[in-house]
Amino acid sequence: MLVSDIVRRNAQFFGDKHAVVVPGGATRTWAELDARTDRFANALTGLGLAKGDRIAIFAPNCGEYVEFFFATAKSGIIGAATNIRLAPYEISSYLSYVEPSAVLVHAELAETARAWLPDVKSAKRIIGFAGDHPFDLDLEQLIEAAPAETPAVAIDEDDIYQLGATSGTTGIPKGAILTHRNAIAAMLNWAAELPTPECGTALQCIPLFFNPGGPAGLHPVLMKGGRTVVPRAFDPAEFPCLVQEYKVTNTIIVPTMVQMVVSQPGVEDYDLSSLRGIISGGSPYVLDVLKQARQIIGNVIYPLYGMAESYSCGAVLRPENQFTEGTEQQIRQLSSVGKPYVLIKLRVVDPLGEDVPHDGKTSGEIWMSGDSMSPGYYRMEEETAKSREGEWFKTGDVAVIDSEGFITIVDRLKDMIITGGINVFSVEVERVLQDHPDVEQCAVIGVPHEQWGEAIHAVVLRRTGSALTEDELIEFAAQRLSGYKKPRSVEFVDGLPISATGKILKKELRAERTAGG
Repeated sequence: MLVSDIVRRNAQFFGDKHAVVVPGGATRTWAELDARTDRFANALTGLGLAKGDRIAIFAPNCGEYVEFFFATAKSGIIGAATNIRLAPYEISSYLSYVEPSAVLVHAELAETARAWLPDVKSAKRIIGFAGDHPFDLDLEQLIEAAPAETPAVAIDEDDIYQLGATSGTTGIPKGAILTHRNAIAAMLNWAAELPTPECGTALQCIPLFFNPGGPAGLHPVLMKGGRTVVPRAFDPAEFPCLVQEYKVTNTIIVPTMVQMVVSQPGVEDYDLSSLRGIISGGSPYVLDVLKQARQIIGNVIYPLYGMAESYSCGAVLRPENQFTEGTEQQIRQLSSVGKPYVLIKLRVVDPLGEDVPHDGKTSGEIWMSGDSMSPGYYRMEEETAKSREGEWFKTGDVAVIDSEGFITIVDRLKDMIITGGINVFSVEVERVLQDHPDVEQCAVIGVPHEQWGEAIHAVVLRRTGSALTEDELIEFAAQRLSGYKKPRSVEFVDGLPISATGKILKKELRAERTAGG
């Protein structure tokens, strides 16, 4: 099955049902979306783009994004969604590596794009859309003038469908190759785990430039003739309104976003009973937040573990394994990522590639395999080889497995702090600090130290009105951690650098503090 088969089949069986809804904007049925994306694909090939060429998109969330995914699927042109929050140098560096023949630019971002477009030499065609823009080519005009017939392009399941930019936490993002086979396997994985009703409604809260064309962009709800509601951006105050108005059944939001929603005044007054399954990744849930979310949203949250290279598939903590009350081991499961998806094979291995014991203590690197796994990085053979061991993708994440089979992430290999020759997992220290009632957010990093090589440094955002001191927080940690694991210094800040998926950008924190001293 191909990604393009989704829209074609739905046009046949759910033709008059809504496929894409933009609040305050356009609504398209499956029949309209199928016809429009035929023209969209033909418009691209009419410009001289061919199967295997790349086309980038630079836009906030919008209905055209969904059309872009299906048009690239039909034409064989490889899509490259671009993170609009990156700096101009980062964008131009990534796209100079991808070498798109064309770039789609949202009218609202036209001036921003002008800062980096001249450095992307391969992009001979710049196409503006969604309003007035300064570019010669206009997407709407191209679609209207394009032929209506089905694109005559032979596409195979193993053809590249999109390039999924890695998070970029270690430099310029790499482009993970994502095939049609990967995309369909990912959506089937999610459909197997999530309650996904026929003609359900997915609310798009995560930026569409993540997991392009995969679960974040084309929710498995769409495989059953459902619709996607695409607001311009996530707004915690608007979220319950949209759920109530559109009877949303599924969405994807990270834990910090859930916390923002359930903290909204009056959120209890909205009818959120339509919600069936919420995928939520990026970090484990704090017990109090999950309790509050269950009371307001329901027992419908599915914390996940995944990455661009796995099409966001990996492991999931299913609702039946989420205990807000129970034994110590049951409560501890909330900090785990659960167990592998149904179509994912997963191992935790030591440096020799041997499986670690399921004792909850012995750590190792997570290796994964399955049809949703990327076959490699675009035009990066050496990086691809480093990340593979036979059928296995080496994630770079360090974890332990307990006797019940629950997997707990303890750190990234690259975030592990080596102090005095001893490995310290930053996540372990962060979890302790996060338990302090005056800590809103925190990140633990290693900073250069003449004697120990690295010293443990905590960067902390205090709760509003808190007068928490460095000595108080270090003493709090010392009572709960071994001496060598406690922070040697604490820095209080007004905010932490956060990615669009809710992750704290430790790379930026380390760079700033290394440059400063």
